Amino acid sequence: MQVHKWQKKLIHEAKKARNLAYCPYSRFAVGSSVLTRSGKIFSGCNIENSSFGLVICAERTAIFNAVCKGEREIQAICVVGRTALPCGACRQVIAEFGLDIDVILATLRGPQRKENIATYKIVELLPHPFDPITAGLLKRLP
Repeated sequence: MQVHKWQKKLIHEAKKARNLAYCPYSRFAVGSSVLTRSGKIFSGCNIENSSFGLVICAERTAIFNAVCKGEREIQAICVVGRTALPCGACRQVIAEFGLDIDVILATLRGPQRKENIATYKIVELLPHPFDPITAGLLKRLP
């Protein structure tokens, strides 16, 4: 698979965020970065808490960071870690911003941290997301 320049930038930013992860309990550091339609990149890392239910994943941190800066049109998200598949909660949050979002997964393997890169559309990872329109909560997404 050919990795495009913008994908390399997302992977680089996600790796930097991964280095900032606060994960003293699991020792499972994850970094994520989001590319918005305006071309801006926002990143995030996982942040753990001794009350495990209060943990937040890197993917949601990156998305919430973008939203806090006024960005709501997400083009792609990158996840970097020993395994890089987003959890179900993160998949639903990603899908909230569009089913055509590219999800770039960069799994780091071996002592040299060799990257194994795969790209999916979020709808491939979450084929039947909760839909607020179908549920009658919205007439259209904001």
